[in-house]
This record gives sequence, structure tokens and C-alpha cells, in this order.
Amino acid sequence: MITASRFHRSCELSPGESGEAQALVLLEELRRAFGLPGEALADFRLAVVEACLNALEHGAPPVQVMVTGQRQGSELRVVVEVVDHGPGFEPETVPRPELPAKLASPRKRGWGLEIMRRLADRVTVSSHPGQTRVKLVRVLRG
Repeated sequence: MITASRFHRSCELSPGESGEAQALVLLEELRRAFGLPGEALADFRLAVVEACLNALEHGAPPVQVMVTGQRQGSELRVVVEVVDHGPGFEPETVPRPELPAKLASPRKRGWGLEIMRRLADRVTVSSHPGQTRVKLVRVLRG
């Protein structure tokens, strides 16, 4: 089987129910292009969903998603960028949730950034009024 050495696709997410699914279609195209097994990006998909949901809920349209992949030797670098045009926020001021406190709190939400941090190899957030960019990186070896 011949597999790709580079991959780049982008889309604009539709607001509303399951808008994030469009990003997962691109991730699936990347998985197939590189001949990866079905479970290769399973946990990373959840990080991507969280980034998209945050952009759709807290940002403003258009919400753009860029999915790129590049193979260098035995390493495959997958990058997903989610960009919205909302009011922005200060990522360093977002508290890291702690399970006992969240379970005791009436507000159970607020896990998005933490999920991204735990499931991606690297997460970069740049934000200012008018644009927030979340960059998720997963590096696969072998």
C-alpha cells in the first residue's frame, strides 16, 4: 500500500448540532491517507472535538479547522488548528479542573482545555479579541 507523505485539508464548521463532526471527517481522511489503523488517533479525536466545541460555543464564526500531516522517516506529525473569531480569552487564567472539586460543584463543565492537554502531545493557545487559535499536535512513531 502506498501512503501519503503530506496531507492538508481544511473546512469551516457549521454552527449547530454536530458541527465538530466536520473536523473528524478530515481527521479520518488523514488516517486513511497515511494508512493508519482505526484506533491510531482515537484519543486525539476527543481533543479535536473539545477544541471545536469550545470554538463553536465560546467563539464566533467563522470557525475554521485545518488538519495537516507530514511523515518524516518513521515519524508522523499530525497538527489540527481550530480558529474562531470571537472575543478571545486569556488561556493562562483558565484554572485546571480538579476532579473532587468539579464533582462537588454544581457546574461540572470546564474540562475542555484539560482534556486537550492530556490527549494531545502539545497544545498551543493564542487568543486576543477577534481571534482564538488552538493548535493540537500528535506525533506518531513507527
